[in-house]
Amino acid sequence: MTTINVSTLNTLADDASAMPDMSNKKIMMGFWHNWLAGNSDGYQQGQFANMNLTDIPQVYNVVAVAFMKGEGIPTFKPYNLSDAEFRRQVGVLNSQGRAVLISLGGADAHIELKTGDEDKLKDEIIRLVETYGFDGLDIDLEQAAIGAANNKTVLPAALKKVKAYYAAQGKNFIISMAPEFPYLRTNGSYLDYISALDGYYDFIAPQYYNQGGDGIWVDEANGGKGAWITQSSDAMKEDFLYYLTESLVTGTRGYTRIPAAKFVIGLPSNVDAAATGYVVDPQAVYNAFSRLDAKGLSIKGLMTWSVNWDNGKSKAGVAYSWEFSKRYTALIQGGVIPPQPEKPNAPTALTVSALTATSLQLSWAAATGSNPVVSYTVYRNGNAIGQTGSLSLQDSGLTANSQYSYFVTATDNQGNQSVPSSTLAVKTADDGTTPPDPGVTEWQINHAYKAGDIVTYQGKKYTCIQAHTSNAGWTPVAAFTLWQPTAV
Repeated sequence: MTTINVSTLNTLADDASAMPDMSNKKIMMGFWHNWLAGNSDGYQQGQFANMNLTDIPQVYNVVAVAFMKGEGIPTFKPYNLSDAEFRRQVGVLNSQGRAVLISLGGADAHIELKTGDEDKLKDEIIRLVETYGFDGLDIDLEQAAIGAANNKTVLPAALKKVKAYYAAQGKNFIISMAPEFPYLRTNGSYLDYISALDGYYDFIAPQYYNQGGDGIWVDEANGGKGAWITQSSDAMKEDFLYYLTESLVTGTRGYTRIPAAKFVIGLPSNVDAAATGYVVDPQAVYNAFSRLDAKGLSIKGLMTWSVNWDNGKSKAGVAYSWEFSKRYTALIQGGVIPPQPEKPNAPTALTVSALTATSLQLSWAAATGSNPVVSYTVYRNGNAIGQTGSLSLQDSGLTANSQYSYFVTATDNQGNQSVPSSTLAVKTADDGTTPPDPGVTEWQINHAYKAGDIVTYQGKKYTCIQAHTSNAGWTPVAAFTLWQPTAV
């Protein structure tokens, strides 16, 4: 068995050596990006903010540093700071009673741990804690990495050893998880981690975003007739938040049980942070929490992806100005909901006309808001293609017999942009020269794909390598853990 040589570790008795106790506190958890922002990384082509840990508002009392990853035994290195400066910043947060975790995984992580790696991984986690001052580890494995190799046995075994190592020093090493909520159904692939770490994990923050039309069936909804309540339904957002959380903290409606005192709802900071899941009206979150409180199911708090997006800006350059943390500070710390900037309503009734092989006309109904709406932005396949002050726009230069997706946003005279309209899928006409490939269809949103399915997207073929239900963010170009290019 490999053992830690404590004489080689950084055992400074500084602020970063503390592990703040978060056991009886409401938390607001935010992820921090350990990489440089690009020009248009957001789902609406916005840009997240680069920042120090010490720039994060204090209401974020748990910060998860993204990510620990890499071939073999995953690891971490600050992208823009020395080890000493990073540790100093962690110490500043610790001195304020805030915990800093290292998050393992991420959407593009290819983590494959093998039997025999338990002590190697334990040693690396302890090394990172002693080097940088981390107070725990968040499991953020996604897609194929959840069940890859022996991850489900090696990771829990290593974390139990790390927890015991710090418990012997009178410290609590925090273990948390941030699974996508569909993986928490009774046959979900994350249940192995939850079961293996039962009695060890401190809280779980399911992601209520990037799941498109997925949701929950509620028998008592719709006047007792039942209803499928989806994550992408703005009109039923409060019910979605309440019923899904109630199901998870009671272990009903086909979901596993996570104790309410260890449950945190994960939401995107804004429309750039996730493809779907943004909460238009923050009162829906407050109301869902109140309904849970009334049933004796009070939960631990909120999580968001991410603090960098909370401080980012839209494609138009409008700052998000810490919208998420300002919205929900009162929910975590007590008080009343603060006033929010009035955004326009989303445009409705998006339709297509004058459809040819290479062009089409889009039209929509006018959006309204407390301030005058001055322009509309049209997006094709998630990319802005034009802005207009009218209620229609022509798109040309398209490919025959190809499928495209469109949505529209409204912007008022104060620069406030609405959430996107409903997405409209359109297939251009066949010009007779490019017959469709038999058995191959154009990629679609909200479609259940299985491994081996072949689709076309932006003129190229892709093969599905993992079963999933598609959403606007998981295009074959972006989701390389779900799709791989196929030779023509």
